[in-house]
Amino acid sequence: MVMKKEENDALTLTGVDTPMGKLLRHFWTPAIRSSALAADGAPVRVKLYGQKFVAFRTTDGKVGFVDEACPHRGVSLALGRNEGNGLRCIFHGWKMDANGAVVDAPCEPAARRERFCASIRMPRYGVREAAGVVWVYLGGGEAPRFPDFEFNTLPADHVCIRRAVVPYNWLQGVEAHIDSSHVGLLHSGFLTVNDDKLEPATRANLAQMMSDKAPTFEMNPTPYGLQESALRKMGDGSTYARVREIVLPFYTFIPGPQDGPCGGRMSVPIDDETSAEWYIVYDPRRPLTKEVIDTTFFNTSDDPDNFALNMGDASNLWGQDREAMKNGHFSGLTTNLSFEDFVVQASMGRRYDRSQEQLGSADIIIVKVRKMMSEALVMLEKGGKVPWLEGFSYPAIRAQSLVYGPTNSWRDFSREGQEASANS
Repeated sequence: MVMKKEENDALTLTGVDTPMGKLLRHFWTPAIRSSALAADGAPVRVKLYGQKFVAFRTTDGKVGFVDEACPHRGVSLALGRNEGNGLRCIFHGWKMDANGAVVDAPCEPAARRERFCASIRMPRYGVREAAGVVWVYLGGGEAPRFPDFEFNTLPADHVCIRRAVVPYNWLQGVEAHIDSSHVGLLHSGFLTVNDDKLEPATRANLAQMMSDKAPTFEMNPTPYGLQESALRKMGDGSTYARVREIVLPFYTFIPGPQDGPCGGRMSVPIDDETSAEWYIVYDPRRPLTKEVIDTTFFNTSDDPDNFALNMGDASNLWGQDREAMKNGHFSGLTTNLSFEDFVVQASMGRRYDRSQEQLGSADIIIVKVRKMMSEALVMLEKGGKVPWLEGFSYPAIRAQSLVYGPTNSWRDFSREGQEASANS
């Protein structure tokens, strides 16, 4: 599947009036970590889909999420006074509450002030907090059900979520996370030379991929997107399967060790050339240990709102170590396993032109997801329903890895397969 430039534009451009921008705004979006907002503290700028917003926490702890430009004369509300359960513009004192309503305009005559405030048109955005993240709904009208994934319902010490700001288009992030064939190559240095950076269960799980660097792929379409299994033959005749859950448009759940921690990714557009990569580590059974958290975030920046601050850039080839390559580290990007993904995507350019690529059989999942997204854009343009929102349970979605014998299939062990067997 060779993409035309206009097809690439349709999938990668996310402004207000673009097809993909309209589609993405129908979904709840992770916007900012909850801990970045203090009651009556400084408002924080947030950029999503190329739009500029401000988030703030009111005196009573509610989160407000409004356009950055004051509806009066466009002054930045990032400069605003956060006080008395509202954000007040420093220019003329207009005040917005947590729901985005104008509640005071002190330069207006007192007798007509309340009526004047009620007449001001200002977009209202849905806001929810879960798993230490502020989520927003930007689509207008009634919001869809909230994505109460398993990690959004667990105790705080079972979940760790951090964000990285990276210099590439959101779709490059999605495609990196759904591409299972690169893991045994790009990340092999952290499975061999630097395997001490990984906690034991994760190290053992990932090491199984080294036995077969050319996996075959099978997939199941689901109401939320796609269930994809990368199958690798083991020396004893068994098969190692990594079953990834692709929850469109921007979630990917990564298989972890059996009875071990789980992982997820959210690749969200900041603008068309910058993305927020949200990394999720969670354990449904027990609190996370420092060792488990460090497996994902070792050597990264201490800033949980941008753990990629120390990733480097193209000017120094992102800190690639050629001496380490000579000594057996495949990529030479020795700082962090996650940075390997970030660097290869950044090296493609801020918005990659897919009309220039040449694909192989290992790219079948990439091709499938692009097709599904393109079909969704066409359906929405014709007035059809927004896909990937109904007909499934968010909490039931969990990626998994497993080994099985020659008489079985990975589908026998999927949650869907087990449920079907139990109900037959």
